Amino acid sequence: MLTFRNFSLRCDQSNPLVSFDTPWNWECGQGKRIAFITNNSFLRYQLIACMSGLVSPVTGQIVSNSVIGWPVGADGGLDRKLRVSHAVSFLSTVYNDCLGKSLVSIDEFWKTLSDTGIEPDLVIKELSREQKDFFGLALSVIFSFDCYLIPKTRFLMSKPANLLKELLLRQIEGKMLFSTSANVQFQREFCTDGLVLGPLGQILFLGPLADAIQWADQNLERSNVLESEDDGFEVNLNLSNSDSTDDEIDF
Repeated sequence: MLTFRNFSLRCDQSNPLVSFDTPWNWECGQGKRIAFITNNSFLRYQLIACMSGLVSPVTGQIVSNSVIGWPVGADGGLDRKLRVSHAVSFLSTVYNDCLGKSLVSIDEFWKTLSDTGIEPDLVIKELSREQKDFFGLALSVIFSFDCYLIPKTRFLMSKPANLLKELLLRQIEGKMLFSTSANVQFQREFCTDGLVLGPLGQILFLGPLADAIQWADQNLERSNVLESEDDGFEVNLNLSNSDSTDDEIDF
């Protein structure tokens, strides 16, 4: 179970005083995979950044006894001067319990990397752009987290990532997932429910994904934000809430 208690976030990149009209108080149970649907791109960034522990909420907290993974496709905070083998060894030590519960074997993981030309002795920063994307996604797939965060899906839904997508679908079965991706094909394949949000965090609709997509299509102004902008999420973005409280996020 993951609980939002009196939870609110900053909603306007240019004004730190603009936050939720009404704080959230709701719970998400195991097996729920929720697509956040909103035209406010800054709010999408804030949601994933806060759930990742990168920024604090303006008010309230997120309470969970679950292991929440880093954003899928990111590199887990690794130094890119590391060799691939050292990076995998480091994360395997930190997330040993999650590796032990994985439905993807370590042998399967290394074979998948090798098939893409990613060998253990290569340095991460020397990989090609596609190899870096593949490696980051593979790292997210090998560990079995209780809750997955997915802000960007362009590479995940591309042909080179087909095998990793199948492995990720295997891993998330029965788990929680939160996504801010605007890719409807991804939403239909990975999510069970949709949460439609207004520009100030208003919960406009919460229900089965197909109903949420239909509601958003009929009631939200068509967004001029391209789905490719999903790839704009980076862990070093300045998304901090300078006027936020001292409330902590309890993971």
